[in-house]
Amino acid sequence: MPQKSRQVWGTVGNLLLIAALLVFIFGNSLQNRAQSTEQSVGMLSVLSGLFQWVFGYNGLTEHVVRKLAHFCEFAALGFFTQHLWAVRRRVNLHYVLHGLFFGLLCAVTDEMLQTLSDRSAQVSDVVLDFSGVVCGSAVFLLLYLLIRRHRR
Repeated sequence: MPQKSRQVWGTVGNLLLIAALLVFIFGNSLQNRAQSTEQSVGMLSVLSGLFQWVFGYNGLTEHVVRKLAHFCEFAALGFFTQHLWAVRRRVNLHYVLHGLFFGLLCAVTDEMLQTLSDRSAQVSDVVLDFSGVVCGSAVFLLLYLLIRRHRR
């Protein structure tokens, strides 16, 4: 497959992945408090057993599971947003900052959507979500640099 065609398909695939991730994130934000709690409690029961088995300790709470889920969702968003720029051959500070700003915009939007379903918007949640974006971006950029160095 020619380079240009791979780049186009990589871009389209990445955009679809980012769109699906945003539908998932924003869809969860539109759940009411009872639905959100039910989902978190379900994940808590799954993760509690895993934590007990791996660490021999289970101090997880529904609150921790909820915050961890937000962080991971936005870390994935940061990772794939930076990957989008790499597919387009645009990895420099300018585009990295674009990706971070996009993640921040999504975090703010996520919190505002929660107010539509009778839940509160928290600045601390925006900070947590954006921290996920920053970490996901950092993981991608570190992997990107290591792979580039290895190929040389």
